Amino acid sequence: MASDSVKLLHSVPRTQLDAILRDGLRARSAFDDLGLQMRRGVVYCWLRPEDDKMWGSKRGYVHVEITVNASRCRVAEMDFASIALMYLQGQGGRPRNPEAAALLTKLYELTSVPLNEYREGMFSTPEVLVQGDIAAADIAAPSDDDRSPKPKASLAPDG
Repeated sequence: MASDSVKLLHSVPRTQLDAILRDGLRARSAFDDLGLQMRRGVVYCWLRPEDDKMWGSKRGYVHVEITVNASRCRVAEMDFASIALMYLQGQGGRPRNPEAAALLTKLYELTSVPLNEYREGMFSTPEVLVQGDIAAADIAAPSDDDRSPKPKASLAPDG
């Protein structure tokens, strides 16, 4: 593995695992891009299983390990995007408030960093946005005894 490669996790429904291992992951999402270019044409990933607050504990989902060039990755605070969507859509007990959604969206964008600048603890819920498709050759199945492979690569150089 090249020194600028990183191992990340991506949540997939167990029922789609074989197709993903055969065909790879396409950079498209059912999630709202919030009008941000940085959220278009990406595959959403996680640094660690515990960062996956969306699917990690859901029955029927597994984590696959992906290996990508770190230069394709940006880390952002998923909580900002999630709350922005709640205000945008008037969900989660929040009133519909496009202005609040826009402010949170801007905060999400402004505080995001390239993966090589990310440091542990910067975000409560770090999500990694990987630009472009991910080839099947860069995806590893979870092991039988542990449904969430642990990334082995360093997230960023010490400095």
